[in-house]
Amino acid sequence: MWTIKARHVRDADGGTAALELQTKDNRLDVNVRWDGCMEIHVYSVTEENRELSDTFHTCDLVGFIETLQSLNGVCRNYFDEGTYWERDPDEEYQTTDRLDAGISYQ
Repeated sequence: MWTIKARHVRDADGGTAALELQTKDNRLDVNVRWDGCMEIHVYSVTEENRELSDTFHTCDLVGFIETLQSLNGVCRNYFDEGTYWERDPDEEYQTTDRLDAGISYQ
């Protein structure tokens, strides 16, 4: 799912200082620092181009994910039949609860 576009190395000890990552579908790229802070760039991708749609900055990825999961729960409670949130629980498990941490290097 992720391609490492660049790895930035610390001079002092040779450890990783930052990574530049991109999804294979080009919809996300992320600049991640060693301290956990990151910028997440969301793109709109068409056959003609790739355009930046939004940017998120966080130093608490786990908290950000928990907040988005909570938002998803609220939406499920308030939207009815025929909406995005009406899903088969078995299908949902297959698509959202499985982590595909595939990484490739360029």
